[in-house]
Amino acid sequence: MRQLFRVLGETLKLTFQQLWLNKLRTFLSLFGITVGIFSIIAILTAVDALKNNINQSINSLGDNVIFINKWAWTFDGPSDYPWWKYFQRPNVKYENYKYVQAKSKLAEYVTFELNPRPAPEISYKDKKTHKGAIYAVTDNYGKVFQLDIAQGRYLSTMEIGNGLNVCVIGGDIADKLYKNISNPVGMELRMAGKPLTIVGIITKKGEDLLGFNYDKAVIVPLDYYTRNFSIDENSIDKTLEIRTKPDVSLEELKQELTGIMRAARKLRPTQEDNFSVNQLSVIAKGFDGVFDSLGMVKWVIGAFSLIVGGFGIANIMFVSVSERKALIGIKKALGAKRSDILLEFLLEAIFLCMMGAVVGLLLVYIMCYFATDASGMEFKIGPVNVAIAFGISFMLGILAGIIPAYLAATMDPVEAIRSK
Repeated sequence: MRQLFRVLGETLKLTFQQLWLNKLRTFLSLFGITVGIFSIIAILTAVDALKNNINQSINSLGDNVIFINKWAWTFDGPSDYPWWKYFQRPNVKYENYKYVQAKSKLAEYVTFELNPRPAPEISYKDKKTHKGAIYAVTDNYGKVFQLDIAQGRYLSTMEIGNGLNVCVIGGDIADKLYKNISNPVGMELRMAGKPLTIVGIITKKGEDLLGFNYDKAVIVPLDYYTRNFSIDENSIDKTLEIRTKPDVSLEELKQELTGIMRAARKLRPTQEDNFSVNQLSVIAKGFDGVFDSLGMVKWVIGAFSLIVGGFGIANIMFVSVSERKALIGIKKALGAKRSDILLEFLLEAIFLCMMGAVVGLLLVYIMCYFATDASGMEFKIGPVNVAIAFGISFMLGILAGIIPAYLAATMDPVEAIRSK
């Protein structure tokens, strides 16, 4: 063990000397390793961040919620069922909501919402925004999605049932319209000129990859919206949302809801469903194909860069062996074993590759800092990705250095000394 540390110390010393004497050659040789490691680890880190964002979104909203509307949340629907057939389906109706609420025995909460597109203008005095997302909802919406209220409260059953002109708004809407007001609860805003009293502010969380963003939400009672605004069936989304009871599986609820909806729409056994029963995990699975494609890109770019870098390291090692022939001969004449020489040059090649990995990881760390700041998602290099970077570099160092190290180890000491 002591001999190994001695050889390692000498190797590091000689390696630093070679790097310092041949700065440009070293930079060009390590550049390929750095780019390869950066490409692989950057994409791995990005995919991890995207997956974590999706999982956090599902956990916060709950994957025990079923969504019923006319659109299917799928990336690869049947080829004989084109998009225009989905478009021709009837929208979910309020009567369907009441029917499901009355008939379902496996649902804990049932709610109904409609979302106008585009959303009407939201304003307070001279400040306006068209970026609000309107949610006109029935009772239990806050229980289905378990909204986190930062200030005030959620809409009460009485307010929703009577269609009162009250609302709950997202953090972004509050910041834009009430910039210098610490607590806008109780104040008034206008939706397309019609007054609404704010009763609660939703905690800011940012937009997720599943498309849920309550930071820009304006939640109002359904009866209030239908009483004050006209509804165009072609420019409004209507959705039934159902949360399962704690002891009920999602599949059981889906089967029950499918039967209830078919009965509500009086579909014959031979008729296909004219509605879709969706869940959040379907969207998450749809991203798997995107992640697989990124994985292919990662390995293609990384492989080319690492091959170039590997040849660069091998070139450095061949030159290093050639420049140190006399030193190798002297060491062998003084009793150095083949294994000592082999280990010395092999460790040098591995160390060079490790340096490229360190620089690549440093670049990824810098990228994570700016990506987190720009996107709001958390990008960080996990320990597994660090291990992958150093593992690839270690193997590449062995592959790039084994032949030069073998040539140095088998060199004739007399010929080596004579070469000086």
